[in-house]
Amino acid sequence: MACLHCAFIAIPLTVLDRTKAFEPLVTTMAKCPKCGKEVYFAERKTHLGKDWHSACLKCSGCNKTLSIGQGAEHEGQPYCQQCYAGKFGTEGFRAGGTSESKKKY
Repeated sequence: MACLHCAFIAIPLTVLDRTKAFEPLVTTMAKCPKCGKEVYFAERKTHLGKDWHSACLKCSGCNKTLSIGQGAEHEGQPYCQQCYAGKFGTEGFRAGGTSESKKKY
């Protein structure tokens, strides 16, 4: 016997079709880039196209908690504006430091 909708449009409904109709929807959850655990909807913060836990979304330079839309990203790591400008910004006057502060010893 077919369901009323299928009977109306004359398409037989097999037993397999009926069991698949009641399967729960399986969705894949995003993984946090920092800790690698699943990010649930209630704790999700989307920053630069990735889903993060709110506790994991911190600056890689100074460990300051970032809010959505704040900061920048370099090689997959989030940074606040000050750390990003100081490490990866342009050199010179008012640009996050001098060329001497960027030397690697």
